[in-house]
Amino acid sequence: MSFEWTLFSVIAKSATLDRNPTYYRILGGCVAGGGASGSWGDGRARVLWRPSDSGTPAPCWSRSIYAPAGTVMQADVEELSIGFNMNIPPPYRLKAGTYRGSITYRIGPGGDFDFGNDVSNLSGDSLTVNFELDVQHAFMFEFPPGSDRAVLEPRNGWQAWLAGGKAPQRLYRDLPFRVWSTGPFKVYKLCQYDTGAKCAIKNDGGEQVPVDVAMSLPAGVQHRGQAVERLPLPSGRLAALQFEAAMPTLNRPGQLHFEVGRNDVQAMLQHPGSTYTGQVTVVFDAEL
Repeated sequence: MSFEWTLFSVIAKSATLDRNPTYYRILGGCVAGGGASGSWGDGRARVLWRPSDSGTPAPCWSRSIYAPAGTVMQADVEELSIGFNMNIPPPYRLKAGTYRGSITYRIGPGGDFDFGNDVSNLSGDSLTVNFELDVQHAFMFEFPPGSDRAVLEPRNGWQAWLAGGKAPQRLYRDLPFRVWSTGPFKVYKLCQYDTGAKCAIKNDGGEQVPVDVAMSLPAGVQHRGQAVERLPLPSGRLAALQFEAAMPTLNRPGQLHFEVGRNDVQAMLQHPGSTYTGQVTVVFDAEL
């Protein structure tokens, strides 16, 4: 986070407004941040200054446009207010949590805030500004009913093969979901039957084949700055993929992809009448 002072507002009272040193000409490294106002009845002036360059501020001072040169006038500062800018990374790129910090400025001659010569009755010699930012993200994945069961089939079902056609090139199932996400998260998979990087499905005879598990996400979510399109999911929390929010994503479509490749389909067809099953758990983890 970067933090900078941008405005200074003063209410100062002197014997007469035309001798008030804050009213009305601004000199040095500041310009008017808005109109100045004054009360002729009680000598009170209200001014707003803006540093010309808040990154490298230069000394600022004022001079009455009415008082003759050499005039000395005491003014009591009744109120000093300060405006500021806070520049933070986009919240949707931050992990959820509470962020805290502080910065201390020196007040007095030669300090960060130097109010000039003959200034008295300062309330202290330092100012500490404390920051607290609470980041809370929306995070939800919604699957339609029945998504707990993915039946892997050829593109147009089994009828063509049962009628004497060619063996299917692949078996697959795409499961749609809707996603709400305004921050980063991780995804990984857990397998009932593990074949290294892939999960497997197994029949009653103990024969098993690997299943590719991949995911596609809407454009608002990226992995390493790239769109997420059929990205293979790793196994285990330590290998989890981290996804970043390119923009807040609300109620957008995504898909999980399950697929058995051609060579493994051929192996399955050597065991007609058997059923291959296995569990795959896909974990969406917002606790980074």
